[in-house]
Amino acid sequence: MDKKITKVGIFVPCCIDQFAPRCAFKTISLLEGLGIECYYPDELTCCGKELYNQGDKNAAKALGEKLIELYDDCQYVVSLSSGCVVYIQKHFGKLFHNTTFHNSYRQMIDKCFDLSDFLVNVLHYAPDASFQHSVAIMDHCTTQRDYRCLAHPDRAGLHDEPRSLLGNIRQTRLVEMAQNDVCCGLGGLFANDFTPIADSLTRRKVEAAQVAGADIITSTEPSCLMHLQSYIDKADIGIKCLNIIDILVPDEK
Repeated sequence: MDKKITKVGIFVPCCIDQFAPRCAFKTISLLEGLGIECYYPDELTCCGKELYNQGDKNAAKALGEKLIELYDDCQYVVSLSSGCVVYIQKHFGKLFHNTTFHNSYRQMIDKCFDLSDFLVNVLHYAPDASFQHSVAIMDHCTTQRDYRCLAHPDRAGLHDEPRSLLGNIRQTRLVEMAQNDVCCGLGGLFANDFTPIADSLTRRKVEAAQVAGADIITSTEPSCLMHLQSYIDKADIGIKCLNIIDILVPDEK
């Protein structure tokens, strides 16, 4: 660790809270096993990203203020959604610059990390796990374009960190998908408004994983994994989407 860590806030995105809460429990278990005090506020709600994307900036601002206040005394805030971290990094300034939350939002930006970024660049964590699968890491569009990583401020994006983590897990074979910089088809409400185009993008993404020889797809963005898994289930394809924490802390057989 770079310095003594006193308190880490766990920021659980909406889709994890509603559909995969075990991922949040696994994250807390992993961090507490490393001797870190974790804090999860009962009052946590959405960060406001989807409201902001739909143009309701007043409602997004209200949720952003609540988020900032909830984690005010945390040394770090660790999220299971890199997309939510990017939203905070990129858009909180548009909501809070030169407001009463000016200093607080800047502090929030500096202490908010995606889980893989935090494990690799803050904790220098070396996984002790075995996972006998071929795994393809799907790079989330917004994350690979806009994520600001303090460990490499000269370039945008979060690419090496999840690969570094999973590359150290025993019996795991990492494979790379072709055209990994292409959207999976979710795009927030895009999949609802332009379903035929979204389905085409999703099919191409899953086929790329098949060609690469993957039986598991993972990502730093859980909403994309949910979107892909929905398509995979309907098409009855023998691939499974898993959150990175599910690979770092596999379910007991």
